[in-house]
Amino acid sequence: MSCRFELSEAMLKASPHPLRRLGRGTVLTLTLAAACAVATPALAEVPADSSAPTFESSQTTERFLFGPFWRPQGPGPIQDAQVENVTPDNEAVGAIHTVAPHPFIPDILFAGTVNGGIWKTRNATDAQPRWFPLTDFKSSLSIGALEFDPTDPFGLTLVAGVGTFSSFGTLGGELTGLLRSNSGGFFWRELDGGGVLTGKNVSGVAPRGRNITISVDFADTFTFDQIGIFRSTDRGATFAQVSGSGTGLPLGVTNDLVGDPNDVDRLFTSVTFADAAGGANGFYRSDDAGASWAKVSDAAIDALLISGTTNNVEFAVGEHDNVYAAVVNAGRLAGVFRSGDGGTTWTAMDLPGTVEDGVFIGVHPGGQGFLHTSIVADPVDPDIVYIGGDRQPGFTEGSGAPGAPFPNSIGAENFSGRLFRGDASQAAGSQFVHLTHSNTLGGVGGGTASNSSPHADSREMKFDAAGSLIETDDGGIYRRTSPRDNTGDWQSLNGNIQTNEQHDLTYDSNTNTVIAGTQDNGTPMQNMEGTLEWFLFVGGDGGDTAVDDTSTPGTSIRYSSAQNLQAFNRSFWDVDNNFLGFAFAGLNVVGGGAPVVPQFVTPIELNEVDPTRIIIGGANSTYESFDQGDTLTEIGPGIPVNGGARDPIAYGAPGNPDILYIGSGDSVFVRTGPPPAPLVQSLTFPGTGGGESVRDIVIDPADPNTAYAINQFGVFQTTDAGATWTDVSGTLAADFDIVALRAIAYVEEGSKDRLVVSGFNGIFVAKENQGFTNWKRLGRNQPNAPAMDLDYDAADDALVVGFLGRGAWKISNLRNSFFLEDLFEDLFGN
Repeated sequence: MSCRFELSEAMLKASPHPLRRLGRGTVLTLTLAAACAVATPALAEVPADSSAPTFESSQTTERFLFGPFWRPQGPGPIQDAQVENVTPDNEAVGAIHTVAPHPFIPDILFAGTVNGGIWKTRNATDAQPRWFPLTDFKSSLSIGALEFDPTDPFGLTLVAGVGTFSSFGTLGGELTGLLRSNSGGFFWRELDGGGVLTGKNVSGVAPRGRNITISVDFADTFTFDQIGIFRSTDRGATFAQVSGSGTGLPLGVTNDLVGDPNDVDRLFTSVTFADAAGGANGFYRSDDAGASWAKVSDAAIDALLISGTTNNVEFAVGEHDNVYAAVVNAGRLAGVFRSGDGGTTWTAMDLPGTVEDGVFIGVHPGGQGFLHTSIVADPVDPDIVYIGGDRQPGFTEGSGAPGAPFPNSIGAENFSGRLFRGDASQAAGSQFVHLTHSNTLGGVGGGTASNSSPHADSREMKFDAAGSLIETDDGGIYRRTSPRDNTGDWQSLNGNIQTNEQHDLTYDSNTNTVIAGTQDNGTPMQNMEGTLEWFLFVGGDGGDTAVDDTSTPGTSIRYSSAQNLQAFNRSFWDVDNNFLGFAFAGLNVVGGGAPVVPQFVTPIELNEVDPTRIIIGGANSTYESFDQGDTLTEIGPGIPVNGGARDPIAYGAPGNPDILYIGSGDSVFVRTGPPPAPLVQSLTFPGTGGGESVRDIVIDPADPNTAYAINQFGVFQTTDAGATWTDVSGTLAADFDIVALRAIAYVEEGSKDRLVVSGFNGIFVAKENQGFTNWKRLGRNQPNAPAMDLDYDAADDALVVGFLGRGAWKISNLRNSFFLEDLFEDLFGN
């Protein structure tokens, strides 16, 4: 059952989102569930020039049925994060890939996040801006490009391109095409160009009224007819490939697409791999809004554009017919070029960098220029350009010399942002100075007033309507005041935006808070129950997390680490979330076993009966500890545990504290007795031999011999400790087209025990009395971001989920919240 409503102008004005202009004839509809009860509906638009029938929201009614309600837990923001002297509170959140400042209102910014959708703030100049999510329920929240349409004089039309650009293995949502709004972001219409854009990774967009041009750098089917430049002449209803179609643009990879702010018909892009299709690699310019193209690069530029080596090219066009380009080869900046005549001729500039212990280090010490390169032209001075890279280098990095890595030559104290200002009017060898850190160290004129720096891994830079430099990176969004000199500073604009990429998380039932392992934002912890503010505990890239909140009454022991199991520690916290101390775990292998070979994210699991026991899943073997990780025994020689934010370990249950299930490759191994009982492969597991890795495993708390394992596409049950298995995936594939299952949790509830699974397109639940095969979407208000990890705490009846791009979310009183759903089914049937 659904209800259709038309929203009056008065209702729209009363909404929390401003509607500055509604096109004539715009029709608004929303789909509601039975009884027409809705929470946070998704709205769809039909533009005034459309002759099509009204479009209902793609939001399924299922989200609004009886059931529990997901509530965001943040972080929004993380305080004392891995930035330097940034006001307020050294804040970070998570990766934001692109930003669209309003063309004439400095307070309005739109942020396109890596996997958290599109956000808007209306008070960007405040110390702590308030942001609103705009696309939580759209088909994909992975945003690769976002631009205003310069032909709209009201500044209300934007187009976003869906693309996966996460630093976490480029994981993300489905590649569904574009999102277009002509209402200042209030409504968004999904466009796939009649299916042409499905599966294409959009790296740049250039909306121009009825014409929309996009660049594609990758596709699910990576063939020449799926990548390059595509163009629509009917506002996105249909698209056709421009590359290789007699337009002057060869087939190949296009990393970026930018427009001239003074000429709406002029666009720039680059092409690599063109030589593999009979074309020429190079820079290309269009003077007719993407319909036709001409090569404008010279021999020096073309020599750097090497197919298979060049993995990013970024452009910036200024207000004075000036164009800049940054060429990245093998992850590092290889060339910076400037044109003062609209791309007709080019001059090479210096490569920005610093000298560390006698060694020149460029903008990409981490070699991540394929994702982390930003460039923007100064809006006032035609000779000034700004370039961002990945992270700061340590003092001795590259020299081979021992010693402390920080501070480095410009005063950096940690791996924070790496950004520079260039001036083409200066002599070669002196064109770039640092845009961060000290104004007394390094190049003359470089630095900041307060030794400040944003987060590492820059993604985009733009100027807002007031002339402030806005930068996005893996820590969120920041402003640089007075960017043309060294008197300004970096400020956080993160406010309450919640874009954290969480791949692992754990709930602490003593403090009722969440801790998480995140991409590039370490291990942050929630300040207190119910708050969005978190604090950083371990920096770097976060590892797997675990909490022992039972072995020492009144004290929680939290396990955390950085990437590759670095700084693996247990920290101690009281019930008020006060820090009591910490100790590094020894990880000393005893009994002659092989040393642990850590993984980037090394899975760890505490024993459900005795949480002082730990399983650690190395890349080479499986290890067990009986003393909180200080000593380890190798129990699975040659049996690695699947890592990469997969956590396929289930360890201990009432009735058998020694029971152990692990996932290794596409197989499950089981131990049923105490050590030295071996791990034995379950030869009947349905996924074995299929090539799909086991993602997670959970034990029925009432029966150690009953367990559930998932791989990417299925859910499997054993009731005899792995001797036999049953596929209980049921309706997951048919009803939800399930994508990439990641985690599983078990909820005890008498005869109606439930399984919960998460994946890249939702969180789903099934009941024992229906054979765990009748799956439904769990709860209302869940964003459509990749749901990477689940943790259910039976004592608090709380379920938390970590989204890769949307942070942590929680359902409280989970079992109680099922009451209305069960009552409805008892009265009216399933």
